[in-house]
Amino acid sequence: MYKFSLNSNKGTVLFFLLSFFIGVYAQDKPVTFDHFTTRDGLSQNRIYGIIQDSLGFIWFGTEDGLNRYDGYNFKVFKNIPGDTTSLVENIVTTFHLTKKGELWVGGPRTGLARFNAQNETFTTFLNDHSDPRSLSENFVKDISEDEKGNLWIATNSSGFDYYDSQKNIFLHMANLVPRGYELNNEILNFIHQDKSGYLWVGGKGKLHLFKVEYTSEGIPALRPVRLNTDVTEFNGFRIKEDKSGNIWISSFNNGLFRYDKDNKTLKPVDLVNSNQLYKKSTFLSIEFDDDGHMWLAGLLDQDSDKNSLAQGIGLLEVDFENSKVRNFQYDPKNDKGLSSNWINVIYNDRTGTMWIGTDLFGINRYDKSVVKFSLFKPEPFEYGDQGVAGIRGFYEEENVLWIISADGLISYNRKTDQYEHFVHDPKNKNSISSDEIRAIYNDGNYLWLGTTEGLNRFNKRTKTNERIFLDENKRVEKSENRVNSFNYNILELDEMPGILWYGSSGGGLVKLNKKDFTYKNYTYDPETQNSLNNRQNFARFIWQSDSFPNELWVGTTHGINIFNLETETFRYYEHDPKNDKSISHNNAMHFYQDEDGYIWISTYGGGLNRFDPKTETFLRFTESNSDIPNNGVYGVLPDEQGNLWMSTNNGISKFNPKTFEFRNYTVDDGLQGEEFNGGALYKSKDGEMFFGGINGFNCFYPAEVKDNKISPEIVITDVKIFNKSLRPGKDSPLKKPIYNTTELVLPYWQNDISFDFVGVHYAKPSKNKYAFMLENYEDNWRYSGSTRTATYTNLDYGEYIFHVKGSNLDGLWNEHGRSLKLTILPPWWQTGWAYAGYFLAFVMIIFVIDRIQRARLLAKARQKHELALLEAENERKTKELEEARQLQLSMLPKELPQLPHLDIAVYMETATEVGGDYYDFHVALDGTLTVVIGDATGHGMKAGTMVTTAKSLFNSYAPNPDILYSFQEITRCIKQMNFGKQLSMCMTMLKIQGNKLTMSVAGMPPAFVFRKDTRVVEEHLFQAMPLGTMDKFPYEIKDTTIKPGDTILLMSDGLPELTSDSGEMYGYKRIRNNFEDVAEQAPEDIISFFKNEGSGWINNADPDDDVTFVVIKVK
Repeated sequence: MYKFSLNSNKGTVLFFLLSFFIGVYAQDKPVTFDHFTTRDGLSQNRIYGIIQDSLGFIWFGTEDGLNRYDGYNFKVFKNIPGDTTSLVENIVTTFHLTKKGELWVGGPRTGLARFNAQNETFTTFLNDHSDPRSLSENFVKDISEDEKGNLWIATNSSGFDYYDSQKNIFLHMANLVPRGYELNNEILNFIHQDKSGYLWVGGKGKLHLFKVEYTSEGIPALRPVRLNTDVTEFNGFRIKEDKSGNIWISSFNNGLFRYDKDNKTLKPVDLVNSNQLYKKSTFLSIEFDDDGHMWLAGLLDQDSDKNSLAQGIGLLEVDFENSKVRNFQYDPKNDKGLSSNWINVIYNDRTGTMWIGTDLFGINRYDKSVVKFSLFKPEPFEYGDQGVAGIRGFYEEENVLWIISADGLISYNRKTDQYEHFVHDPKNKNSISSDEIRAIYNDGNYLWLGTTEGLNRFNKRTKTNERIFLDENKRVEKSENRVNSFNYNILELDEMPGILWYGSSGGGLVKLNKKDFTYKNYTYDPETQNSLNNRQNFARFIWQSDSFPNELWVGTTHGINIFNLETETFRYYEHDPKNDKSISHNNAMHFYQDEDGYIWISTYGGGLNRFDPKTETFLRFTESNSDIPNNGVYGVLPDEQGNLWMSTNNGISKFNPKTFEFRNYTVDDGLQGEEFNGGALYKSKDGEMFFGGINGFNCFYPAEVKDNKISPEIVITDVKIFNKSLRPGKDSPLKKPIYNTTELVLPYWQNDISFDFVGVHYAKPSKNKYAFMLENYEDNWRYSGSTRTATYTNLDYGEYIFHVKGSNLDGLWNEHGRSLKLTILPPWWQTGWAYAGYFLAFVMIIFVIDRIQRARLLAKARQKHELALLEAENERKTKELEEARQLQLSMLPKELPQLPHLDIAVYMETATEVGGDYYDFHVALDGTLTVVIGDATGHGMKAGTMVTTAKSLFNSYAPNPDILYSFQEITRCIKQMNFGKQLSMCMTMLKIQGNKLTMSVAGMPPAFVFRKDTRVVEEHLFQAMPLGTMDKFPYEIKDTTIKPGDTILLMSDGLPELTSDSGEMYGYKRIRNNFEDVAEQAPEDIISFFKNEGSGWINNADPDDDVTFVVIKVK
C-alpha cells in the first residue's frame, strides 16, 4: 500500500510525516470559507469596501456598483443616467456608518454620498468650483466621524475636509490647521478620529496627528502633535482602532505599526516571529475579531526597479496572547478554502462573521462559531495513496497521541507536530500482524494492540513489536484459530493483575496471562446453560461496572452477557419485543456508568439505553421517541457537567441525562463525517474528547463547544399583493421601503398579501429558522423552518399585526422579532361615513312617518313586522340546518366495502348544528382500498357545502395512488372556489394494498394502529394544515405494513373533544388506552364500546360536534 523504509533490527515500518493531517497547527478547528461572486448576484468581483448597516445588511463596494446583501440575495445600486438621486459613479471604495445609522459612501469621482434609507436614494455632495464651502475634491479616499456627529473626509490630493451636518457646509483643511501647516500636496489614504479625540491623517510621505479642539462657534481647531518614530518617511496606508483604543497603522512596503499612547511613539509590530517578508508588506486591511485576534491582508514588498507584480499574502490571523500566527492561502485543490491571496478588505460583523473582499474573486465568508470541533483528516502519503482509513481508537500520554486505524498504528507528538506510522510488513514477522487494528490498551512501556489477525505487544520506547501467537502449532490465518482475530477491546482488572481480558470474533471472551501467554476461551456451548449466548462467539466490548465488581459485562450481537468472575458463568440481558423495559436492541456496543449508578448502553440499531441496576429495567432513547440523531450509537463519554457525548451513524450528540435533551452536531459543525466507528472514542486525563470515524477524527474540550449566542436581527424585506411586490411611491400604499415601515394600510380589494423576511445572521443563513403569526387572524405561531415567506389570502377588512421571529444556526431565537401593523380598509359602503348616511336617511324617514301617522300605531306595526321577520328567520335557519344535515348524510356511502382480508365498521352521530364530518371508501380494480375521513371547518350549510365538495373531489382523486398529489389537487380546487379563510377541509386519507398501509393527514387527529403481535397501539400524528389553506404545503406521508389481527382506528375530533359536565375533555390519551384494551374485538364491538363511552361521558346529551370514527381490522 505505502512505500516505507525498513528497520530490520526493530521489525517495524517507520515513516515520519510533518503534515500528516490537514491544518496549520494541530489544535486548530478547520477553517472553511463560503464564496460569493457574480454567479451569486454580486455586481462585480473586485471588492474595495465592506460595512454592516443598522439593520444588519452587509454592503459591498465594487468597481461596478454598490451591493447590499441580506444573507440570501444581493440588491445592486448603480448610476442611473438622468437620475440625480442615484449614485454619481459606480465605483465605491470607502464606507462610513454614523452613530445615527446613516450610511455614507465614497470613491473615485463618486464624491461623498449619503444613502437615504427612507426611499433608497442617494444625496451626493460634489466639488463646485464656484462654492468655497463645497467638497474640495470628488475623489474621496476615507471617511471618519467626530464626537459631534460631523464627518472628516480624506480626499486623494486636496487634503481633507470637515462636513458640518447642521449647516450642510464643508470646511477645508486650510481653515482648520494652524497657519503655515501644509500637507505638501500629499496623496491621502486614511483619516480617523480616535476615541481620545485625536485626528489621524495618513498618506504618501508623512503621518499627521492632531488634537481636535473646538472654537466657541463649534468649528474644529486642529493642534498638531509631534510623533516619535524612527521612520523617516512614513507612507500610511490603513488605520484601525481596536476596542481598547489602540491605534494600528500599516505603511506602504513597511509592515505594521502600533501607537504607544504613553510616550506618543509609533513602533513597528513583530507579528510573532512570522515570515520576514511581512515586515516589508503593505497591509491593505486591518481587522479584529470577537476573540481579539488581529486579521491582516495585503501585498508583499514590491521592488519597483524590477517591475515586480504585486503578490497577495493571503489572510493572516494573529493571536498576540498565545503568540500564534496563521496564514490562510489560496489552494486550488480546496474548494472551501480562500478563493484568492489578494485581499483588499476584511470586515467583522456584529454576529462575529468575518467578510473578506478579494481583488478579483469576489467575497469570502468565514465564521468561527460554525465549526465547533477540531478536525484531523488524513492526507495521502504520496501521490496516488488514499491516506489512513477508518480511525478505530486512541490513547494519549505525555503529549503523544497513539491512534489505531484500519491502516496501522500512528504515533503523533502533539508538542513537536511529528508523526510515525507503523504498519504490517508481510516480509517482517515482527511487524504488526495486521493493519486493521481494533483495540489498544496501555500497559506501562507497552501497548497491546488487537488486530484482525491476532494480538500484538508494541514497545513504545524501542518502537518494536511482538506478535502474540496463542497456539504456535497453528497459523493465525486459519479460521480455527479465530481466537486471535478481531480483538475489540482489552481490559485488565485491578483485582486480577497480569491478566488481560478481551473480546474476539470467533473466540468469544478471552482470558490471557501476560507472562506465559496461557489463555482460556469462554465460548458458546449448547450443552451448558450459562455459557456465552452468541453462537458465533462474537464478543465486542468488555467492561467492569462499579455496581458489579465481580462481573464483566460483555457486549455482543445477542445482547449483554454478564460474566461472573468467580463461577465463570454468564447471565444475560436480551431484547424482548413484548417488554418495553428490556434493552432496545441486542447489538450492544459500549457501556458507561454515571455518578447516579445508571448504566448507559450504546446499541447499534436501538439507540441509547439507560439501565437501572436496582430495578433491572431499561429506559430507551431512540429516533421514534427522542431527538437522538440515529439509532446506531457507538459509545458515550461524560463531560464535567454531567452531559454524555456520543458518536453515532449520524454525527455526534450531546445528551443531558437529567432533562433527556439532545443537542446534535453534523458535518456543518466541523465533524469528520456523519459516520463514526465503534470503539473510536477516548477521553484524556485533562478532559479532551476524541471521536474517530471513516474520514479522520475530531477532538475537543466539551466546555469549548459553544453555541452562537447572537440571535438574528429580523427584517421584513418585501410585501407582495397578489404575488406582485409593492414598491414605495407617491401612488403606492407603501411610502418607504418595507423594512423601514411600521404600518401598512391597504384598500379592501388588496387582501391577498405575502410577506418576505430574513433573519440577518450570516453564520450559515441556510440553517436559520422562522416563525410568523398574523394577530387577529390566528392565535398561534406558524413555524416555517427555513421558509422566509408568509402568505394570507382573502383577508377580511380590519386591523391586524404581522409578527415574525427567527433563530440562528444553533437554535437561538430572537423572540422580539419584527412587527408590522396591517390595516385593510372596508369597502366604501361599509365605512363610517356610509353608515352615518344610512342612519341619517333612516332618521329622516322615521320623522316623516311620525309626522303622518300616530306613533303608537307605527310602533305596533313595526313590532309585528319585526316579530314576523324573526319567526321567518328562525324557520329559515331551522330548514337550512335540516337541509345541511340531509346533504351531509347523503354524501356518506350507502354500504361498506366487502373485502376478503378486511373487516370494516363505521359510526357517525351528527351534532345539533351540522359539524361537517365525512367519511368515504373507494376500492380500486387492483383491490386497493382508499379510506378517507374528514371534518369541514365551520358548521351548518357551509360545512355541508364543503362536504359535498370533498365528496366530489374524493371521487375524482381516490383512484390516484399518490395521496400527496390528491391533497395538493384538492387544496387547489378548494382555493379556486373562494370559500374564504374560514372554510377548509381537514382530512385523513389512507390506502391499503395487501399488507401495505400508506397514510397522510391534513389537520385531523392522529391515526391509531394496534399491532396484534406486540399489543401496542401506534399513534401516527401529523403536523399539517387543512386542505384549502396553503398552496404546496409539505404534507408528510407514512408507509407501514399491517398483519392479520392489526386494527386501525380513524376519527374526527368530535369524540376526543366531548366535554363532561365538569369541563373535562374525553381526550386522545383516554381513546388510545381504551383502544388498546378493546382492539382485539370485532370492529362492530369496538364501535359500540366508543359509542357508549361517548354517550356516558356527556350523560347522553347531544354532542356539540359531529362524532365519527372508522374501524378497520385485518383478518
